[in-house]
Amino acid sequence: MKKKSYILIYAAAAFIIFLSIGTLLIPDVVFSPDENRYLTEKPDFTVKRVLDGTFERKYEEYLSDQIIGRNRWVEAKSLTEAALGINDINGVYLCTGGRAVERITENDFDWSNYEKNLQRIEDFTEICTEQEINVHIMPVPTGAYVYREFLPDNAIMFDEGKAFSQAADAFGSNMIDIRNSLMAGKHGGDVFFKTDHHWTGRGARLAAAEFIGTAVNKAAAEKVRSCDTEIISSEFKGTLYSKVLLKTLGTDIIETSAYARKADMKVEIEGEEYDSLYFDENLNKKDKYAVYFGGNYGLVKIRATAGEKERKESEKLLIVKDSFANSMVPFLLNDFPEITMVDTRFYRGDISRIAEEYDRVLFVYSVNNLSEEKIVLTGSLS
Repeated sequence: MKKKSYILIYAAAAFIIFLSIGTLLIPDVVFSPDENRYLTEKPDFTVKRVLDGTFERKYEEYLSDQIIGRNRWVEAKSLTEAALGINDINGVYLCTGGRAVERITENDFDWSNYEKNLQRIEDFTEICTEQEINVHIMPVPTGAYVYREFLPDNAIMFDEGKAFSQAADAFGSNMIDIRNSLMAGKHGGDVFFKTDHHWTGRGARLAAAEFIGTAVNKAAAEKVRSCDTEIISSEFKGTLYSKVLLKTLGTDIIETSAYARKADMKVEIEGEEYDSLYFDENLNKKDKYAVYFGGNYGLVKIRATAGEKERKESEKLLIVKDSFANSMVPFLLNDFPEITMVDTRFYRGDISRIAEEYDRVLFVYSVNNLSEEKIVLTGSLS
């Protein structure tokens, strides 16, 4: 009996030594493609950082990120927890049907900041209205809201219905509520990715149709709903997959407008000009959603090279947005051949000045991002 105990002790000690030495000997990994994030680098040793506890905390994070075989440990942990019936892993709920959604609770949702952002957009709308510029706001619901019947029984989320009610009270007819369209549309296919927090091409198309129905007419909206699409990837694994590394989640498809894929256009991104809004090289990388515009930038100008007459007769559209707009824009180009996108997370200029040059402004933001970001739109707003 003692001999067996010694064998277990020696084996455990050898395993710990292997992990320790292996972790120290292998080169540090700067970026994890599977998790789609930069890993913690070795912290600098200083007496001050040791005394205030910073060094110890950072070194623990460093060892956790750089441990040999890290991805396999994360995957094994997630598989074990899933097998034990644990459906809340690393901020992700595992839903029925092989779907993952982001966990956002009342503690995560900053109601104060959300209300401030609504007020900033409301003030911006008043400025535009005085100049006869039409303004719309399209809050994007979370995947958890749209697929709430698939959530685990013990799932806790923030009051998303309240958030939409507050937005409706603030903007009235200027708000485009896409929740019903997405919830009805999900019966014909995924409207949110199963492995990512973004909407799919189908979800983006349904949202675009809702906007077109308001800004143009119902006939144009129906054309968007029934437009031809093209699948450009069937191997997408998004940010939620990266958090749990569960292969049981499978893969998603990325689908977009067939018209936008073949249309001649000029796209200006931070001063550089391109002939397409698609960066297909990103389809061979982990972050395949970056196929749209190559990622997120402060200022992007898109002009479909339709006939000069058609361009002059079409309204110019300004979209103030987060990353959800990237996959929606391709479905708008038939009706708005000139679109400029401004991402407030990166743009530092006065957006109210830009709006003066446009006929219509559309805000497209995840309702969660409206609680997280500080949206500054004019030079006078803080």
